[in-house]
Amino acid sequence: MNSAWTRRAALAAICSSAALLAACGSGSVAGAITPARFISVGDGFADVGQNGYRFTVNDGTNNWTQELASHYGLTLTAASSGGWSYAQGDARVDTVDTTSGTNAPSVKDQIDTLLARVTFADDDIVLVGGGIADIVNAVSTTGISSDTTATVSAAGTALGAQVRRLVTAGAQHVVIAGVYNLGISPWARNMGQGSAVESLTTAFNDALLVSIVDLGANVLYVDPALFFNLVYNKKIKMDNVNDPVCTTPDATTCNTGTLLAGVDYTKYLFADQLYLTPAAQRLFSTDTFDQNAYTKLKQRW
Repeated sequence: MNSAWTRRAALAAICSSAALLAACGSGSVAGAITPARFISVGDGFADVGQNGYRFTVNDGTNNWTQELASHYGLTLTAASSGGWSYAQGDARVDTVDTTSGTNAPSVKDQIDTLLARVTFADDDIVLVGGGIADIVNAVSTTGISSDTTATVSAAGTALGAQVRRLVTAGAQHVVIAGVYNLGISPWARNMGQGSAVESLTTAFNDALLVSIVDLGANVLYVDPALFFNLVYNKKIKMDNVNDPVCTTPDATTCNTGTLLAGVDYTKYLFADQLYLTPAAQRLFSTDTFDQNAYTKLKQRW
């Protein structure tokens, strides 16, 4: 089979799946659910403090998952404190974390724990994410290479398998967030690999979408890559989209006392080399801006 034709066919499938999962039923079921509970699994993008700290400026304000829940008058707290957010920084999709020092449970392991605890209700919203640590670790292990692309794509497919597990277990409303474009991160740009890491992000998200294309009845895809590309390129609500605002080695030890002097950290996109500030995260769940998660959710369900 001609490789160019194969690529075009794959892209068509991806575009179709993204459109279906982002908009399926949006004209007929909007407002059909009033969520009673938000549940979350994922990585540092969604971590609300499983280990007592977050992967952002630790200022006590909402991240995007909490902001999304707040629109419905709900809260989302760490499972380690009795809440329903299992997301933990450094978690990979289905691979054991052996590099962070925290032994972060994979998204698969988080779902194992969740399914042992919960019976899903029709008014639950289950938020799923992952992939950041998979991409970072793949680059660290095999550099920018075809092997890395294959590893990252496999992780995207594996995340789709975890979404399928949730639907099979009875979750009626699953919101899956892809990986934001890590190519715009200081981590990637400082390596001089912004374009290559953007391609890896795309590979992950494309594999994820293809793997869940048939789950449109129960799954909504929200797109941090598209959203934060808009924020980055247009500097939406952000004065600095290039530099980390934290002075600590990473955001887990960053708070309002460890920021660059004399700056407004709510106008910075990045907390550290990889993770976003709380203000940037909340934009993703603020319906003032295009392509945000809250608008996608309320239009769909």
